Amino acid sequence: MREQRRTLGIFCALFANIIFGFSFIFSKMALSVSHPLIILATRFTIAFLFLNILWGLKFFKINTKVFKNSTLWLMGLAQPFLYFILELYGLSLVSSALSGVVIALVPVAVMLLSTMVLKEKPSALQWFFTAISIIGVSAISIISNNGQKNYALGIFLLIGAVICAGLFNILSRKQSTNSSPFERTYVMFLIGFIGFNLTAVITLKNQYFSLVLQSITNPKFIIAIIYLAIVSSVLAFLLYNFATANITAVEASSFSNIITVVTVLAGVLILKESMNIWGYVLCLLIIFGVWGVNTFIEKPKK
Repeated sequence: MREQRRTLGIFCALFANIIFGFSFIFSKMALSVSHPLIILATRFTIAFLFLNILWGLKFFKINTKVFKNSTLWLMGLAQPFLYFILELYGLSLVSSALSGVVIALVPVAVMLLSTMVLKEKPSALQWFFTAISIIGVSAISIISNNGQKNYALGIFLLIGAVICAGLFNILSRKQSTNSSPFERTYVMFLIGFIGFNLTAVITLKNQYFSLVLQSITNPKFIIAIIYLAIVSSVLAFLLYNFATANITAVEASSFSNIITVVTVLAGVLILKESMNIWGYVLCLLIIFGVWGVNTFIEKPKK
């Protein structure tokens, strides 16, 4: 039974990150017609409303005690709110090559935090295969370098995003015994709904409502935001929070590098972007690294 739940957890983590990978296309679509903060505010407003509909129709239950759990609020603050804000502004200040390298360090942050907080010590081979995935992601990022200038502030913001992603993985795993995947996702999106709308209002001021109206009347934006809110937010994070309850935080986070593979392949197959043979080799290298992390796990001591 335990092995079956572990297998299910692995598949949930895999599918969640495949969904995240495809979100690149829809984010690009939304960005062509709307402001980044409007996208985030609308995305998490729709996602939060959808979660309330599921709760109201009794597809899921919520124990109201979770709202008194300060650790869950910290988890929700780290992801999605701080992570998306730090990533958004960090990406605007560094090249795509460097941003890909920095974000690829999320599994490393999780491994370090997992050892200190959860006492789930990664095996030597897990460290090795994580390094292989990072090399693959870094190489693909360098190949696709857009030559943008890098600013120190942008690097620090992306490092902050990596720390937030690592913290989210650890806290989701830690709270998996005290709350359901739906409860953890609900708290996350409650914070996202409040945080991103407040940030958008404060930043955009009088433009906020006009930009929202302009966006939600655009068919391209509607298609993109439905995927980002319902599929890439609600479904993907429910799957991921279920995964962290059944596999270690290290195993779950290793799948984050699959996002790069999906994004690259989606660009080739859907957007008709070009990629040479080395791009495909590096994608296989990333997959090999993820496979290794989830195969060579630390055996529990008798």
